[in-house]
Amino acid sequence: MGVVLERHLAQVCANHNVKITKKNPTIADFNEALKLANVIDIPIWRGITRLGDLRNLCDHNKDREPTIDEVDDLISGADKLLKTLF
Repeated sequence: MGVVLERHLAQVCANHNVKITKKNPTIADFNEALKLANVIDIPIWRGITRLGDLRNLCDHNKDREPTIDEVDDLISGADKLLKTLF
């Protein structure tokens, strides 16, 4: 789901002509660029930050595994963004 979210944010940046200069941008890079360009507001930015944190918890070796609720939050949150953020 993290890759889907990352691709979608890249497309949103392209749709709004928000330039990303980093060679391999992350969810956080897209999120920050969209906020700075006033495409998204602070509450949406915070939500995407949380989804990025959950994605990292799921994908990287951390001290703990994500909970079922956290995985559900990542899936439902990404699904909502795909439907509402263009």
